[in-house]
Amino acid sequence: MGNKPYNAGRKIVTVTDAMGVKGINKMQGTTRIIYDSVKLATTSQSTVINFFEDVNTRKFPLTNISENKLQVAETIAMQRFSIMIIETEKNLPQNVITINTLAALAEFKKLYRSDLSFSIAQDQVVKKVPLQSLYSAFNRNAQFNGTQTFGTNPGVTTSFEVSHDVFHFDNPIVIPPQIEFVANWQVPTFKVPNETSDWYACLTLEGLGSLFAPKSTY
Repeated sequence: MGNKPYNAGRKIVTVTDAMGVKGINKMQGTTRIIYDSVKLATTSQSTVINFFEDVNTRKFPLTNISENKLQVAETIAMQRFSIMIIETEKNLPQNVITINTLAALAEFKKLYRSDLSFSIAQDQVVKKVPLQSLYSAFNRNAQFNGTQTFGTNPGVTTSFEVSHDVFHFDNPIVIPPQIEFVANWQVPTFKVPNETSDWYACLTLEGLGSLFAPKSTY
């Protein structure tokens, strides 16, 4: 790591040039957001959940990429990430019921005490980020933390906690073109709220990126 701070665009060019991938600065700049979801199951011991691994076995709305590497001339500088819980109909992942922060459901709130790591080409580039750094009470970039109350029958209400769960990287990590990447989430024991639905954790990565532009840029 040099002693000069890099902005995302500069770092994309620096990293890809060093790898011998030329011309990224001539590609289309864009805001790039990629996500992948993994089905959750009750566990009685600590376990590791791998995002983006075997992503080719999933499709929308669980992911928006088809393999765990970017295409030619595509890059993303990871600047932010978030994790949400998706509830779907049993065995029908295309039928989404709800999406929530970890804080919204008591069974998943304990997952804030977990660690997330990232690897590119089997090299660890982010090591054991504690997910309590997502949660508003410990998140220096959080701007809100509140509750929502819903009632479907007279006198019966349910409250959900809504936390500002977005983690900002101090150093944007560049995912270069055509190199495999994976995220490893080490979680404690937990239970899914019920077995009548399917439950997924969805990891979303956001940042400045590039797209292949053979003719012109905009």
